[in-house]
Amino acid sequence: MVKEILQLESTNANDFKNEIVRDITLALKGYATNSQNPDNETLLTREETAKLLSVSLVTLWDWTKKDIIPAYRIGNKVRYKKSEVFKSLNQKNQFGQL
Repeated sequence: MVKEILQLESTNANDFKNEIVRDITLALKGYATNSQNPDNETLLTREETAKLLSVSLVTLWDWTKKDIIPAYRIGNKVRYKKSEVFKSLNQKNQFGQL
């Protein structure tokens, strides 16, 4: 283990503490925003997507073939971006429009 010495000049302990707290608070707010963002790029399996939408796998496959919900093939597996699933629902929602 290497021991490093940090020497600070022209600042007092309270100002230094406030700077650290401010920077940590900003970093945590940024992390919270990214982790709680519903439009994040989480990949979902077919089963997870069907459960999220409360539909059967057959219905999900039908919607995928009709390009209602975009899917991505990774090898022999099909994945859905969570953000695009919600975006597709909002585009197809007719109840909010008069």
